[in-house]
Amino acid sequence: MVQFYFLSIVANAFAGLILAGDYLSSRLKSFTIVKGIAEQKSVQFSVGIFALLVGFLKLLIRSVNTDVPVVGDLLPALAGMGMGVALLLQFFKESTQVPADTLGKLEQLVMQYRVPLGLGGLAVSLLHFILPAALFL
Repeated sequence: MVQFYFLSIVANAFAGLILAGDYLSSRLKSFTIVKGIAEQKSVQFSVGIFALLVGFLKLLIRSVNTDVPVVGDLLPALAGMGMGVALLLQFFKESTQVPADTLGKLEQLVMQYRVPLGLGGLAVSLLHFILPAALFL
C-alpha cells in the first residue's frame, strides 16, 4: 500500500533527524531550531513509537508492487524498528533516574551509535523515496 510506503519514509526521516540532531546542529546552524523541537521528551516518545510501529508493519504489509514482497522493504523496516528502539531507550533513560552503571549493554551500545544510526536511517529514507522498487530498499 502506498500509505505505508509514505509512512515508512516519514518515520525514518523524523527518527533519523532526532537521533542525529546533535551532529547535524553542529554542522548546520539552521538545524538548531529543529533540534530544540526534537529534544522534547514527548516528541522523542511519539516518533519512537511511530517509527517502531511502522517498521514492524512494514515487514507485514507490502508497500510497492514488487516481485519480492519482503526483501524490498527489509532495510526500511529494520531501520525504522532500530531507530524506534533507540528513541524509546533514549526517552526512558532521560525520564527515569537510573544510575549509569545499571544500564544494560544494549542501551549503552545503542546510545553510543545513535548518530550513525540516525544518519543511516536518513540515508535509507532518502534512497527508499528515490528508488521505491529497488530490491533491498
